[in-house]
Amino acid sequence: MFRSLHYLNEVYKEQSFSRAAQKLYISQPSLSLTIIKFEREIGIQIFDRSTTPIQLTAAGKVYMEGIQRILAIENELEAYLDDYKELKTGSLTLGAPHLFSSYMLPALIAQFSKHFPMVEIRLVEADFLTLHDMTLNGEIDLLIESNQFDETLFQNYQLFREHVLLAVPCSDPVNEQLKDYCLSMEDIRSDLHMDSDRPCISLRNFQKHRFLMVKKRYDMHSRAMSLCQKSGFEPQVFMFLDQLMTVYNMVNQQLGVSFVTDTIVKLSNAGTNVVFYKIDDEQTTRYINLTHKLNRYVSRPMSEFIRMMAAISVGGITAVTSQQQWK
Repeated sequence: MFRSLHYLNEVYKEQSFSRAAQKLYISQPSLSLTIIKFEREIGIQIFDRSTTPIQLTAAGKVYMEGIQRILAIENELEAYLDDYKELKTGSLTLGAPHLFSSYMLPALIAQFSKHFPMVEIRLVEADFLTLHDMTLNGEIDLLIESNQFDETLFQNYQLFREHVLLAVPCSDPVNEQLKDYCLSMEDIRSDLHMDSDRPCISLRNFQKHRFLMVKKRYDMHSRAMSLCQKSGFEPQVFMFLDQLMTVYNMVNQQLGVSFVTDTIVKLSNAGTNVVFYKIDDEQTTRYINLTHKLNRYVSRPMSEFIRMMAAISVGGITAVTSQQQWK
């Protein structure tokens, strides 16, 4: 159909079958036959062939206005698709909790926007449950989170490996007893906790301490409870909080001990009043994931952002994708 519309439009512009045929690189008889067939199919005569140059009939004028609107839409669509293929247009909605939206995503968004400045980016900051549901409902394109996701509902890409540490206020007397195990903020940022020779502490040393924890719906809560239980005690929880960053700040204010990640230590400016301890348990390793709803259409901006994340380094945290295959 669109080919016939282009033929009709060219004859209209040239007011001549022969000139239109030359522009279209087809023979005049073939062009004439195509248009006659088209006129018969729609039941009206578009061109008055008795005049020189060729003119539109009264019905043809109305029909040609419609053709030109259709061709204009087609041109706009083709231009959009060309721009979209080169990411000169499009949109991307990212979701993240406070830690990542404040300390990680600004650098990632800046890098993406440098390459694709015409792509509109929207950032949603919220708690895990809200972000989870918005991603499942398609309101968020890509979510960056440390929580584990149901693989029957979500496609997960493991971005960064992070490690769980015990954070303890500097003023706590236990640090003197455990000084051979203490790690400073700078030690964590230098990855000294990754040294296999670095000794780990027993959590039993802290069974009488006051703990700060994230709420039950978070992955870190279940890991923290499991670590304590494996050490033979139930933690005395002083306060349950929504954000791990808030927990970390509370420890920095000497309000209790807690489990944090090396990601927080590396990305944030807090922690000058905190020391850290390495724990020997497989549950102390987890991943920051890039996630989207399973089987959803992956737009070009989404695919480019995912590709960019395969070789990214932010705040001393390097993507793990060079070491493992993404799903």
